[in-house]
Amino acid sequence: MDIHSYEEGVPSWVTLTTPDAEGGSRFYGSLFGWAYQEGPGGPGGPHPSWTALLHERPVAAIAPAEGAERATWSMHVNVADADKTAETVIAAGGRVLTPPYDLGATGRAAVFADHSGTTFAVWQAGGHPGAGAVDEPGAFHRGELITDDVEASRDFYHSVFGWTLTPPEGPLSRRTWQLNGRAVAELLPRPPAMPVEIPPYWDIYFTVGDAEAAITAVTALGGTVLMGATPLAHGTIAVFADPAGAVFTVNAPATSTN
Repeated sequence: MDIHSYEEGVPSWVTLTTPDAEGGSRFYGSLFGWAYQEGPGGPGGPHPSWTALLHERPVAAIAPAEGAERATWSMHVNVADADKTAETVIAAGGRVLTPPYDLGATGRAAVFADHSGTTFAVWQAGGHPGAGAVDEPGAFHRGELITDDVEASRDFYHSVFGWTLTPPEGPLSRRTWQLNGRAVAELLPRPPAMPVEIPPYWDIYFTVGDAEAAITAVTALGGTVLMGATPLAHGTIAVFADPAGAVFTVNAPATSTN
């Protein structure tokens, strides 16, 4: 699905921050079919990045992080004013990790931690509205907050973005974040199998055509399978770590039998 603009409060962009940007580019390029161009920060600026392209449409960014222990995926939520959002985050009990900064004429970004320390980001669009494609193989599908405190998470993200939560569904009590009645993200209480030493985090989902094929590809490319193909109501997911440690999930949508 091609996207040309985003409503305020809707996730619009994802960024991989990694100590091995070259290796990350090769890994995801092979896995998702991405090509790359110089990002708005440029490779030599204070916020260097490369933009990943899927069939010539921007779908993600890869940014180097020298000295980082591992790579991390971050989700950006579209906002009208990043500075005002920073004030709202603080008032809701969160923290500002990277104050709002400009990336030329493309937009303005900031990185925050929620009430539990979970990292997320915002994007105030200028010339770059966000991902030009979603919900197709190789593109961003959705973010899912894995949390230890559903009520505190509900209150925080409602205060910051106006999101609401649906009732729990299924054996893991998964919920959906909604904005004006439309699904924008997911929430999953910490699963029993998730090690206690792993802190809450935003999991980033990408759409694929076949979860089993993704498992084969990730293994061949040097990644790690954290959870094998698992059928859910709306598709089959699998969870991976890339060679630099970034965790991400793929979703192969269910095929209609009608």
